[in-house]
Amino acid sequence: MRAWRAGPTFRRLWLASTSANIGDGIGKTALPLLAASVSRDPIVVASLSVFASLPRLVFTLPFGALIDRLDRRTLLVVAHMARGGLLGLLALAVFTGHLYMALLYGLSFVLGTAETLADGTAETVVPSLVEKEHLEDANGALYATSVTSNEFVGPPLGGLLFAALPGLPFLVNALSFLGSTALIWALPSQTTRHALTHQSWWRDVTDGLKWLWSHTLLRSVALLMALTTLLDAAVFALFVLFATALPGVGSVGYGLLLTAGAAGHILGSLLSPYFSRRLGAGRTVLGSVFVLGLVYLGLGRVHAPLLLGALLMLDGLNLGLSGVVKVALRQHLVPPDFRGRVGGAYRFVVSCAAPLGALLGGVAGQTLGLRETFTVAGELALLVGALFVGRVNYRSVIRARQQAHEQTGLL
Repeated sequence: MRAWRAGPTFRRLWLASTSANIGDGIGKTALPLLAASVSRDPIVVASLSVFASLPRLVFTLPFGALIDRLDRRTLLVVAHMARGGLLGLLALAVFTGHLYMALLYGLSFVLGTAETLADGTAETVVPSLVEKEHLEDANGALYATSVTSNEFVGPPLGGLLFAALPGLPFLVNALSFLGSTALIWALPSQTTRHALTHQSWWRDVTDGLKWLWSHTLLRSVALLMALTTLLDAAVFALFVLFATALPGVGSVGYGLLLTAGAAGHILGSLLSPYFSRRLGAGRTVLGSVFVLGLVYLGLGRVHAPLLLGALLMLDGLNLGLSGVVKVALRQHLVPPDFRGRVGGAYRFVVSCAAPLGALLGGVAGQTLGLRETFTVAGELALLVGALFVGRVNYRSVIRARQQAHEQTGLL
């Protein structure tokens, strides 16, 4: 794997990310099982996901400013230590029988907050650890191991550990984060020049939003991804109802379909450097929107579970390809002192579309029907892609990279 040749410093981050993501995968299975052992009320259990996802909307922007102000290695250490410590306390609560839903809600919110900080910080650290020609390889490796750990290794391990002893997965989870902390501590310091400034926090946040909005290409990519995220959330908010109603699928088949999507995501992450070099970042990003439209149109027409699995694998492949390329593009174009704030602004714009899309998907599914909603989403995705052909393409990326080189010497 080309990323392994990016150097020993990057390999430490890679191994730390793998350890943390295995822990995340364990928690993905064990935490809902633990909640279900406390309460069988669907609303009470489902609310756990709300508390876990809320920090991404609340803290993405301020954390972007924090990432540019403080040493990024220290922020990663704090985030991973906090997760390890909290999960250790949760394991203790389970072992001693002092477990309540209020405790799970609070822990889910704080764990989600630490995860938001860690994810945003890690993205800004990668460009300082590898040469620019290895960015796509490094990000592809991180994405692939993240999905593998989160979707394939961690969840079944979490289920097995929970079956053996309910507190055990959280103890193992805590140890995985403490292990990743030790690896991150060995990284070089990641302080930026912006840490020496004394402007207000609000000014930092607005600077990130303004920088993103003033950059023609990245503004277009952010808007493009917000629109496709909205459509994706609308489709997959309904997908479980659609898939489980098909003959021969059921709950087991539904899990296999999600596994097919995860396998495609891993493959796409690993292949992304190849496609980026052959097609260019602009064509890869824009092309992913047209592929998304075709996937949605296919969902509106297929009946066979095997074809549905093939579409899910194509969707995952598409997400893996474009996701890595988009991260690397921001790392190439955004100055080091702005990466935290601009990355936070980008993620905020995109993430705001997800809850709105899920809501619209529910309304559309109820009024139009499931297949009709998928078809409309596919047509809209193709329309969105057509609207951005002149803004996100091979020439616009080359032009943006040349401007970045002229202005900051980044490339």
